[in-house]
Order: sequence, then structure tokens, then C-alpha cells
Amino acid sequence: MADDFMHAFTPEEQKQLPHHIAIIMDGNGRWARSRGKPRLFGHRNGVKNVRDVVHAAREIGVPYVTLYAFSQENQNRPKNEKSGLMKLLEEFIKIELKGMQRDGTRLRAIGDLGGLPEFAQKAVEDAIEKTKDNDSWNLTLALNYGSRQEVLRAVSSCCLKHESDNGELTWADFAQHLETKDLPDPDLIIRTSGEFRLSNFLLLQAAYAEIFVSPLHWPDFNRDALADALREYIRRERRFGKTSEQLKTQKTSHNSS
Repeated sequence: MADDFMHAFTPEEQKQLPHHIAIIMDGNGRWARSRGKPRLFGHRNGVKNVRDVVHAAREIGVPYVTLYAFSQENQNRPKNEKSGLMKLLEEFIKIELKGMQRDGTRLRAIGDLGGLPEFAQKAVEDAIEKTKDNDSWNLTLALNYGSRQEVLRAVSSCCLKHESDNGELTWADFAQHLETKDLPDPDLIIRTSGEFRLSNFLLLQAAYAEIFVSPLHWPDFNRDALADALREYIRRERRFGKTSEQLKTQKTSHNSS
């Protein structure tokens, strides 16, 4: 299966794959409702799909994946849905931990973990501790996360550290106060379920990210859908403020050196 997914891309395309994919996993509830099932049925199937998509990203050679698993705004969901989500999170972590340790995957989390139930917080923190020395692959879960809240905390931290510094503050300096300081900025943000918004997710880090919106609800976003998103990313020209002509000249110069 791994070889089949790898062979979906030419060697040249594999060189152009994103370094970091961040995914807004949307549509579990609507997927369940369309089948006459409760929302938690959708969330459970969404968790199953996480395994498949994450493993596919690893197989193809994308070294960083971040999943928007639970936002601070999701705290407004019904109590029984939140409880079910937290139990699914604990279950996912405990099942996947052995594989993470075997495969050298490092788990990180961004967000206010203190806002999670104690059992879920403990499961996440335990897995983070047990995988902290792994360096083969990187999975980050955004849990009880909100980008605006993250930025406010970063501003407060930055002001405390630099209050006596008269020098000019750079983005590199400020980025060290974000929760993603150990991660590269995302190259590609994928959102499922056809919604065209970032929903308070990595707002600063996504400044130069390509955005791919899939009409599929998250449980239906399989390996083939991921491959489609990656192909679309490869087709795009990332100029970072430069012109197409400048990029062509830069590429020609690089190839000739």
C-alpha cells in the first residue's frame, strides 16, 4: 500500500511535496447526519480516517502533519458531544502510542491542554513525554486551540522578554513565542467539507500557505483525496512576492550551479 501511494507521484513530483501539511478536519457531524446517525458516529469514523491519512502522509514523505482536532470554540458544543470527543481522543492516543514509539514519531500538542478533561490531558501529556526523543516523523494535535488566543499569549510573553530591548523586533524573534516555535510554517492547509475559512487556525503561521478546500466530509477524505490535494499543491506556483520570471531565473541559476 505504501509503494502504491509513493508511485502515484513521479520522483520529480516527490521533490515538490509540502514539508508541512495542516488539516482542518471538518464535516464529521454532517457526514453522520446524512446517514441518519448521531454526531459521535461521525466523530468515531473521523478518528479512523485520521489513521489512514496520517499514515499516507508519512509514507509519501511529508515530515510534518498538524491536525486541528478540537478548537477552543468547540467548548461550546453540547456536553455529551464534548465528552465523547475527549474519550475518542484518549482512545486514539493509547492505541497509536505503541506505533509512534515503534516508528519514531514525535507527538506534539498546541493549545491550552489545561482546558481538557484530566483523563484526556494525561493521555496526551504522557504520549508527548514518551515520544519526545523521536525524530523520524512529526505529528502535532491542535487541542483546545485558538490562533488568536495563541497570539495574545505570545505578545504577552514577547513583551515581558523584550521590554528593556530597544532593538527592532523581527518575525523570527516573535515566532519563538508561538506554540509552533519548533515547527516549520505549514506549506499546505487542507480543509474538508467545502468550508472556505480558517476558523482561528494557525492564522500567522499560514501567511504563505497554499489552501486546498475539499467538498468531502472528513470521514470520506481518504488517501486518494489526499493525493489530489498534493497534486494541486504541486501545480501551484509559490512566488513569495516574486514574479514568475524571477522564479524561472532563480531556478535556472540553481540548476546550472
